Amino acid sequence: MKIAIALAIATLAAGTAFADTRGDEIARKYYGLAKADDTTTPAVMTIIDKSGVKKTRRLNIFYRETSEGKDAFMEFVEPADVAGTKFLTLSHRGSDSEQRLYLPALKKTRKISSSGKDGEFVNSDLFYYDLEDKVFSDYSYTFIADDLTIPDKAFDGMKFSKIEMKPAKSSSPYAKEIAYANQADGFFYKIECYDKKDGSLLKTILFVKVQELQGVLVPVQTLVANNKKGSKTLLVLTAPKLNTGVAAETFSVKKLEE
Repeated sequence: MKIAIALAIATLAAGTAFADTRGDEIARKYYGLAKADDTTTPAVMTIIDKSGVKKTRRLNIFYRETSEGKDAFMEFVEPADVAGTKFLTLSHRGSDSEQRLYLPALKKTRKISSSGKDGEFVNSDLFYYDLEDKVFSDYSYTFIADDLTIPDKAFDGMKFSKIEMKPAKSSSPYAKEIAYANQADGFFYKIECYDKKDGSLLKTILFVKVQELQGVLVPVQTLVANNKKGSKTLLVLTAPKLNTGVAAETFSVKKLEE
């Protein structure tokens, strides 16, 4: 009997170790995907409340990769009530990103604190945390399953691996995230985010259209659904261009406050 119990424990331990190794493998493939040196694109953000009322906003987005991670600069151009609003993210490897929001009506820049990462970005369903660059070490991973499907026409013919990701940063508003990685290309096409406050499903992020540009997988249509509020936000990159040489000065507080 003791031998049987010992064998059972050893088998369970080995299975757990394999699961974690497999989870790491899937995550490493995703974080190791090719990246552009920089990206520039006009974009349209559509916010849909629970009653179906839509608000459309137009903005310009700039990204660049550095040794510290991905920096971002966003500027809203329409409608008039948000025009001139700017947002800057500067990545710092191993710590929280530095994020600042410029509000033209107040002519003031507000720094987003680590405790405020669960704030809603310009009243959308995106948190400031969602706009930070992520790296492999930001989570621990556990494998859940292979050969899954997502019941949406956008993902017809795809098979997914499912992993659990537990955030290492205390600033994360999520207790955990469940990611669905396409087994063919390694990209995360669906992420379920669970509320740190009560463990329930808070939001679902779907990358409903992904284009390969210069060997880089670019999510050109992202849908964020808030499962508690019943609202949705669709972000569409209308004409992304890669590796055009975006000026470093774009990603600065000076540019933010111009």
